[in-house]
Amino acid sequence: MKKFLIIIALIVFGYNSYSQSMHGLSYSMALPVGETSNLISKYQWRGLAIEGKYFLGDQVTLGWQSGWNTFYGSETGSFTEGTITRTGTQYNWMNIWPALFTFDYFFGSDGDTQPYLGAGIGTYWVEQRTQMGLFSNTYSTWNFGIAPEVGVLFPINLYSNFYVNVKYNYGMNGNADVENYSYFTFNVGFLWY
Repeated sequence: MKKFLIIIALIVFGYNSYSQSMHGLSYSMALPVGETSNLISKYQWRGLAIEGKYFLGDQVTLGWQSGWNTFYGSETGSFTEGTITRTGTQYNWMNIWPALFTFDYFFGSDGDTQPYLGAGIGTYWVEQRTQMGLFSNTYSTWNFGIAPEVGVLFPINLYSNFYVNVKYNYGMNGNADVENYSYFTFNVGFLWY
């Protein structure tokens, strides 16, 4: 597996010297869905994403994406875990860092507004903490995940683009103590050549 990842990294980063590349930075907002919304259900405003895209032709890119989204929520009530029941306010935090290889297909021509479809595959580092009074549980785990994406590039000038995209992130967990993670990210940012 390690050799496979090294070969993929060399292929992806090797294209930088032979083709046009773009790098991006975006503000990332998130909406928890599925099992993630059972723990934290509110829209989250804290996140950041960085990425690199390397053109294989006029419309196809390979690249990478990483970032950070943080989730926070609280609820008051009685909570049972095993044979223990606690009553009070429970605080929940999640920090998620994706590390993905990406593939994108751009429609239209360079210099025009370009919609695109993409997908990412890789790992998610997830740290989940639940606190109630003096008691705290923390779980940290790596998850394999996928992230389909749809977005639009708006050209600013010859060397930069404004972009918006929506990405569905799904991390599959093998740990029975921690659920699978899924959330939508809504990203607004800049890509430059």
